[in-house]
Amino acid sequence: MRMRKATRTQTRPRKRRPRARVPRRAMRPRPLKSLWSSIPATKTRRKKKRSKPVRRAGWGAVTAVLVLLAAACSSPVPEKTRPTTDVTVASSAPIARTAADILLAFSAYDYALVGALNGEKVRAVSADRFATVARAQAGLVSSNTTKVVGVSVDAVGPIRDRLVALADGLTDLSRDALTYGDVRDPAALSRVFSGVERGWASLRELASVLPADAALKATIDRGTSITSTASSKQRFTLNVGPYTTAAEAADAATKIGANATAAKESPFTVRVGPYADRAAADAAATTLAAQKITAIVTEDAVYTFARSGAVPDAELWREPERSIDVHALARKIALSQDAALVATGTDDGYLALHTRGGELKALVRFNAGVNQLAFTNDARFLIGGGQVLTNYVMPAPNDSVGVPVRLTGAAQSLVYVPGVDVFAASAGGSDGGVIGGRTPDGLPLAAPFPIGLGSAGGLLAASDYGDLFIAWQTSGGYEVKMFRPGVDRSTRGVLRVPGIGKAFTIDPSGTYGAAVTDQGTYRFQVNAADPTKSITKIATPVRDVEFARDGTLYLLDAQRVVAVDAEGATRWTTPLVDGRRLAVGPRAVVLDGTDRLIVLDPKTGAVDELAPVGQIQDLVVSRDGRWVGLIAEAKRAVLFRLP
Repeated sequence: MRMRKATRTQTRPRKRRPRARVPRRAMRPRPLKSLWSSIPATKTRRKKKRSKPVRRAGWGAVTAVLVLLAAACSSPVPEKTRPTTDVTVASSAPIARTAADILLAFSAYDYALVGALNGEKVRAVSADRFATVARAQAGLVSSNTTKVVGVSVDAVGPIRDRLVALADGLTDLSRDALTYGDVRDPAALSRVFSGVERGWASLRELASVLPADAALKATIDRGTSITSTASSKQRFTLNVGPYTTAAEAADAATKIGANATAAKESPFTVRVGPYADRAAADAAATTLAAQKITAIVTEDAVYTFARSGAVPDAELWREPERSIDVHALARKIALSQDAALVATGTDDGYLALHTRGGELKALVRFNAGVNQLAFTNDARFLIGGGQVLTNYVMPAPNDSVGVPVRLTGAAQSLVYVPGVDVFAASAGGSDGGVIGGRTPDGLPLAAPFPIGLGSAGGLLAASDYGDLFIAWQTSGGYEVKMFRPGVDRSTRGVLRVPGIGKAFTIDPSGTYGAAVTDQGTYRFQVNAADPTKSITKIATPVRDVEFARDGTLYLLDAQRVVAVDAEGATRWTTPLVDGRRLAVGPRAVVLDGTDRLIVLDPKTGAVDELAPVGQIQDLVVSRDGRWVGLIAEAKRAVLFRLP
């Protein structure tokens, strides 16, 4: 019997469905470095370990931690400590004083800007100058505001509130001033005036909660006494056009009437009006429409500015007080003792005389350029010219007086000699130089005039007591002589300085002198028993030297100005960029470069920079020391009044 073999039933394997392929995303390449670190990012493969069953002790520890966390989360968050104290007086008082200075500057320059906008010549500054000042004040406002934030953030109280209000107001004021400086928007200027008024009011409120401060009160009173105001009214006009050409616009304006003005530049429109109100403008537009002329009524605000109250002379002393338009090509200026009269000379031979207020008193023509001018101390006479010098009677000369001084060349030096009341002038020449002299009314002086000099000529200086000093080049050095006109009939030698002379000066008392040669700068004592033994070399050659009335000697060089006291010791040195000219009164005034004018403190040498007026051709200080006069851009006489 055949036995069947048992066999295992084989099941057919299931067909596996192919997985739908998901398209691979474009992988961004991993950066070599971390985005937040300079350390290269590295790939680290971590093996995941299976956690073992937590034992009983482990569960207990976890439970304890969870209980602690729950307790911590349920605890109330501590409240932030609120400020309870106000800003201290020690912190707020300096901020208040700085704010007062800022507001005082705005009050003064608002006043001066209004003057310029209204066409005034006294205490007036241009819009460009106002913009410069506004930018400077903006920096001070920003700094002061930062201080306010620092002291008020953790404070509460009336001082803090008033400080914040004051800072907000000054910020708005500064923003409006910068806006006006950028776009000359009269509405912005009107807001500046309002901001100044608001600032003074805020400062008064702050001062009311501070201890009495006399200086702060004085500044507030001074600032509020200088006022500038703005008013506006609506103006209605008609705009017609535009036309293709200027000629078409002009023809249309002629047809419309006398109150129509055609634009000369594109767009070529015609402006009609103005009219007092919209009704009048609408009526005019209707009339033009009947003539088939389309007009659009436009409305804008017209601002009027005014200034009043105290004149900010003390606050604006760094700005020109007056500017006088003079004859072109001016290069020389002279002031009477108090600058009541201003004389200017030009390269093409004109001598002009103006009052300080700008009134022209005389305009005289010479055959050559006018490079020398001088007044008598009482301002009754003026002498001026070049190779020929002529005397004039002040204050309104109709003609010259006396006999003109005729020199051998263009005048090198011209001085008025107080005490003996004479003028003296020097010049060089190929056949020898000369010194000529005249009385104020033009009469020739007796011997030793005229005085012969070498071909190089010489420089003159005078003391307040009537001594005339002459420095001229000889074969043995730079020789200094002196005499008293009208008293001495000959000159007498004082000393001889080694080298070839470049500059020379005598102090007003006639005690000390200084000379610059190619070998150095020397100081000497005129009235010493032997002046030659008093000669002291105090510096290398400088560009100019000048004495102040107190005996201080100023040395001007290209890179510095030095003050030497009456004992001969250096008091201070102030660096310069390019020292060009020096004029000395109670304070020394220096032209540094072609257009930078600085005033130096006589004790410390600290610098006050005067407002820029353009390129400067000449610089003088009035005898009373209060006025600085200069020629700017060869066409304006500019006066600064020193404090």
